Amino acid sequence: MKSSSEKRTIKKRTILRVSKYLFRYRTLFGLTLGFAILMTLLEISVPLAIQRIFDQMEISGSIESFESLWVGILIIGLLYLGSEVCNCLRIRVNNQLEQKVLLDMRSDLHTKLLKLSVTFYDQRKSGELASRVVEDVANVERALLDGTEQGMSSILKIAGISIALFYMQPTLAFCVFLPVPILLVVGIFYAKRSRTVWKKVRESASELNSLIIEDIQANRLIQSFGLQDKEKARFASMAEDLKDKNLRAMYRWAFYSPATTLVTKLGFLSIIGIGGFMVFNGDQTLSIGTLIAFFLLANMLYQPIAQLHGLNHLLAAGRASGERVFEILDTPIDVAEAKEAKDIKRRDLSIRFENVSFQYPERAAVISNFNLLIEKNKVTALVGHTGAGKTTIANLAMRTYDASTGQITFADEKIQNISLKSLHNHIGFVAQDPFLFDGTIRENLILGKVTANESEINAALDKASALEFVNGLPQGLDTRIGEKGIRLSQGEKQRITIARVLLKNPPFVVLDEATASVDTITEKKIQKALENLASERTVLIIAHRLSTVKKADYIAVLDKGVIIESGTHKKLLNEGGTYAKLWQIQSDRIPETIEHS
Repeated sequence: MKSSSEKRTIKKRTILRVSKYLFRYRTLFGLTLGFAILMTLLEISVPLAIQRIFDQMEISGSIESFESLWVGILIIGLLYLGSEVCNCLRIRVNNQLEQKVLLDMRSDLHTKLLKLSVTFYDQRKSGELASRVVEDVANVERALLDGTEQGMSSILKIAGISIALFYMQPTLAFCVFLPVPILLVVGIFYAKRSRTVWKKVRESASELNSLIIEDIQANRLIQSFGLQDKEKARFASMAEDLKDKNLRAMYRWAFYSPATTLVTKLGFLSIIGIGGFMVFNGDQTLSIGTLIAFFLLANMLYQPIAQLHGLNHLLAAGRASGERVFEILDTPIDVAEAKEAKDIKRRDLSIRFENVSFQYPERAAVISNFNLLIEKNKVTALVGHTGAGKTTIANLAMRTYDASTGQITFADEKIQNISLKSLHNHIGFVAQDPFLFDGTIRENLILGKVTANESEINAALDKASALEFVNGLPQGLDTRIGEKGIRLSQGEKQRITIARVLLKNPPFVVLDEATASVDTITEKKIQKALENLASERTVLIIAHRLSTVKKADYIAVLDKGVIIESGTHKKLLNEGGTYAKLWQIQSDRIPETIEHS
């Protein structure tokens, strides 16, 4: 549990950090405040003009009163017009400021999300993160801009009206301010209580967003397993929870808003009672015109006070969302760029693991004191049962994670000393579950090389055994493939992914179970594409299907993060160990002839 002083510090820090986004655009912010000040002055001038009209009508004759009335009406009309012109300009400027701040916050959050390591995403739901980027940022922006702009406008009105009231009649002005301390106490109490409640609302909304995204992504599984009723029940439970938390937050507002309104109306009663008594008793400091103006100004005073209390509701939700936004922005980057990072430009590179250990958070070590050389321009394969550490080693070689201890060198440089951009430019990755963006085949391919021309794209597709099926599509390269390439088969998606890596032409390629999810015929097509991909480059293959590693230059058999056997396919079969047994099981036939040395 955080102490009250720590909570106050977090609150102040959140408000200060959010304000920095606002002050990036000082000119727009200044214009917004300038128009708000001018609008306030014009609005305050209206009751004063009304006072002058009624006072002149009371003092002067009927003809002069009639002329004064029309002049006064014209002046009041001009004041109203000027006020609304300023309001129009204020809104236009404020909208620009609002969108710029919103864009900056979302861009900073998105940039940070792109920099964070896989470990961060392993521990969070995509829907919850999306909720922070879209909804929480919007809440912060509303609290920041509406809170600042309306808050400053309200404070200016309160200050201006207060000066006018005390100048007109100090005694009556004191009565107007009697409810203010009560409003302040109630407002502070509400703000403290509601922030926690609104944070729970945001967390519950994130959970519901996560469920919706999960159901959309798993729609085929839900239909095939008949899980509709189960998912409806999950949705109903989470939606009910969100409803209850929203109602709990609004419940406080249901008491707070009417209570503050009632207190302000008691202030009006004091003006009518005391002001009326002073007029009937012939008080020279209070004329009928002054009392009318006083009543109008008091009404204008209570409006910004009520507005400030209304902002409490907005600021409470904004602060809760702000904490959630800055929680991501403050997340340390596990795989960080070195201060003096180097670029590498070699194509003939090797990767060496020296006494490397690694463990995932709150889990036992996956590998300990691991040693391996992935030789340049050769194919190295890692095989073994699930959980043996194969994918972890591949991730370490690509610096998806940093090793807990030990050293990894990439092209004879410590991998941590290489700039991430340079490192990623030298790596190609083909996963078991290929990812394609919602767009055309061409758009997905040129991610590997933006400047690729038609002949280069076709050459990559040909080497990936994908040219024939792409040419057979209705729009060829310009065929839209849907989200995650849903309109293509698994084998077609895999070959497009291979073509994308071929187009990028990196010196180091990682193939992670690239043929695990396809049939035998498709596997042969992908295998041919992989052989083209492996030509004249350093390759690391992760595989369960031993047929994909048969031609590898070096095969390491892993068990619980330890290399228990190594060598070529032929050598490992001759040894008759774990690899030979796996080969026999998978081939479902008499093993290849074993040569005894």
